[in-house]
Amino acid sequence: MAGSIAAEITARRAGRHLLLLCDFDGTLTPFNPDPRAVRLDEGVARLLGTLASRPDCTLGIITGRRLQDVRDRVGVTGELYVAGFHGLEIHAPGETFVHPDASAAAGTMRAIAAAMRRELALLPGVFIEDKDLSIALHYREAEPDVAATAKSRFLDAARADLAANRVRLLPGACVMELLPSTPWHKGNALEWIRERTERIHGPTFTVYVGDDVTDEDAFLAVGPGGMSIGASNRVTGAEFQVDGPAAVERVLRDLAAQDLAN
Repeated sequence: MAGSIAAEITARRAGRHLLLLCDFDGTLTPFNPDPRAVRLDEGVARLLGTLASRPDCTLGIITGRRLQDVRDRVGVTGELYVAGFHGLEIHAPGETFVHPDASAAAGTMRAIAAAMRRELALLPGVFIEDKDLSIALHYREAEPDVAATAKSRFLDAARADLAANRVRLLPGACVMELLPSTPWHKGNALEWIRERTERIHGPTFTVYVGDDVTDEDAFLAVGPGGMSIGASNRVTGAEFQVDGPAAVERVLRDLAAQDLAN
């Protein structure tokens, strides 16, 4: 399947510039119960660097992690777009974008996180990740009944702010995240990156690879002139599907071996 996807990308580009965008956790790297322990594999970083160095390819990562956090973990040589915080922060070659509403809910996030931390001692396998501009409840290592209790208490802590539209809830794979209520998501980030890429290189063939429900907006934003690839069975809106980071690596390896100029 990986080889056929790479061949399909090369055939359907029809001479257009390739814009290759990927999610990070669960797509380029396996999940880890501790997000701080995740690093991009050196072999994957080399593959991405090979693709990023090609004049007919632009590479980017769109992730829920904070921008600097993911940049510290990637280690890819060459020019790279990186969108953090579901696109509210974007680093581009020669430009950095921060959505003007990104910090509006920071105080609210801190208050909810403080309230939840008092509960954590009673909820083994559960922890709060504080991203400054958002907070995420992780429960991958929790027993099902504990996870259910954690989610219920998290929603209780955020209920008033959700009702007042100060924050919004974004569910994921064994995670629930509270974000500013700003109507901005990975699909907007994809469009922002594509618009700047096309200023330089003309029409693109856009490929987006993601593994979670947070990637569905990006799949939609790809549009009929590109390709969406799901990296798990948690997503339903992708044109193609592969099984996890190892399969994504095979697609990248086969794509790097292709002569994209043809």
